[in-house]
Amino acid sequence: MKRIIKYTPSGELLLPDDAGRGLEASYSKAFVDEVDGAADRAVWSSDYINEIFMHFYLRMLEITSLFKASGSDGVVLKSYKGEWSSVVAAAKKGGLHVGFLDLAYFYIFGTLLYIASFVAVVLSAFIFPGLALLTRKRRPTEVAPEFSVIRSPAAFDKMRFLSDSGKVDFYYDDLLQRKPSAASLYGFGTRSERIRSLLIVPVLAFRDYFRVANDSRKLLGWGGGGFVLYYFSKRIAHKCTFEYYLHLLIKRSGLEAYYTGNKEDRFAILEKRLCRKYAVRCVCVPHGIEYAFKTPAGLVGDVFYCTTEHARQHLSNLYAGAQVFVYDKDVAQQMFSRHQVVAPVKGIVFFPESRGADVNLSILGDLLGLGYDIAVKLHPKDDVANYKHYAEQITFVSDFDSSISNKICLARKSTVLVEAIYNNSTPIAILTDPRDRGYVEHMLPSLTDDQILRVYSVEELACVLAKLQASA
Repeated sequence: MKRIIKYTPSGELLLPDDAGRGLEASYSKAFVDEVDGAADRAVWSSDYINEIFMHFYLRMLEITSLFKASGSDGVVLKSYKGEWSSVVAAAKKGGLHVGFLDLAYFYIFGTLLYIASFVAVVLSAFIFPGLALLTRKRRPTEVAPEFSVIRSPAAFDKMRFLSDSGKVDFYYDDLLQRKPSAASLYGFGTRSERIRSLLIVPVLAFRDYFRVANDSRKLLGWGGGGFVLYYFSKRIAHKCTFEYYLHLLIKRSGLEAYYTGNKEDRFAILEKRLCRKYAVRCVCVPHGIEYAFKTPAGLVGDVFYCTTEHARQHLSNLYAGAQVFVYDKDVAQQMFSRHQVVAPVKGIVFFPESRGADVNLSILGDLLGLGYDIAVKLHPKDDVANYKHYAEQITFVSDFDSSISNKICLARKSTVLVEAIYNNSTPIAILTDPRDRGYVEHMLPSLTDDQILRVYSVEELACVLAKLQASA
């Protein structure tokens, strides 16, 4: 019998009823080995290669593996929303039948996106350096021997202890913020250097456009490359403006070390490239947890501080000889501590994810069914409206520091579980969903650390919570 996968208007895949096992099988040792092999074989030229690989090529492999598990013969596309381009690319890779009109649309729309992306890059490549020149006041050109450029609040939280030590100066990537920082990265440079950015940044942006086009075409084919370029077209000018000003700092003599909170994105690979060029020691204090698979350009940092010992062991084997991976409990404590007063562990807090609302609701329903009082700390991208069915039975909390400290912290596959370790909390990964289960077991080495409890059923969760409550 012919088996068809449907792609719905909501942007979800509808698999045959017996294909649920494929969700877990998609994330296996064999899958990770396939990803590692693809990373080793990748021929690339852009700083964006890891993101192209992780956000687009990896997703295509995931969908392809679901197709294989379902045993389907073709794909029916009901709309052009969501991950439609990844579905088509995966279907082509898996040898599934896709309708002629859908394929025609895929290639025509992909080609139009090449053009639209080029226009967006051209315009923004002249606007962004001008914005930096006009809105950021020039500051003295002296640079501290050890410094970091902070790009996000999350990175600042993890690296704040370096600034508190007085050894490392922080500068800020604040180009997209309305209020400039007193230590803005874009205030550096002589007057002539800043004016030259108006010419050099567009050249860097054109270079990146064609390199991204080349890398994405090699990984995803001509049609898929247009969708990748469109995603990055709104980001290229910012990255190139950042590159120009960071280059002004790193090329100066007397620098001893550069600290970064980025791991493998375009900014991380840029930092890695510039530090190697000018022989500046690079140290990574990551603001996110590590992945179990290889990326084509690897990770940034001559020294990379890991979030757990299990992650250190895994990365040391994965990138043997590439850099030094370190797990220092004191450093990890400083990275993740929210500096709350230590108290007896009391109360249960559930941290839903921004995606998979149905899984979040299923877990929440199970928790309430066990009779516990549950507090919910929403992800910044989540919405209270998603939980209206349980609104009268739960308490929403807004303060993250208190939510992660001295609590039983429940989550699916989140950094929250690692942070709980360092805030006198008991982390429990709830892995009742097969996709979550496969992801934790094979894709995120930090989450398999012995300090994080893992439960795979409601019954197991009930037993663990009962023991914890009895010992409290």
